[in-house]
Amino acid sequence: MCLSKSSMFDLEHYQDHDRPGLKPHATQVAHATWLRLTTAELSGVRTTSELIARVEERYSLFREQATRDVEFWALGKQL
Repeated sequence: MCLSKSSMFDLEHYQDHDRPGLKPHATQVAHATWLRLTTAELSGVRTTSELIARVEERYSLFREQATRDVEFWALGKQL
């Protein structure tokens, strides 16, 4: 799944200003979805791969399941 920079990840902003790629509002929404992930952990997420890895680790999921969960969550979100 390819997420554009207009979605929840603002990778251009990260590269230009040395800030995390997950937008602040997306961090709040992600935290509401995955309560085991702290706001601090989510604020350091720069890519979908990092979010998948964090979900996989905190919820003891297989990589495939974590990927499906994150992709499903990201569908239609323009955060």
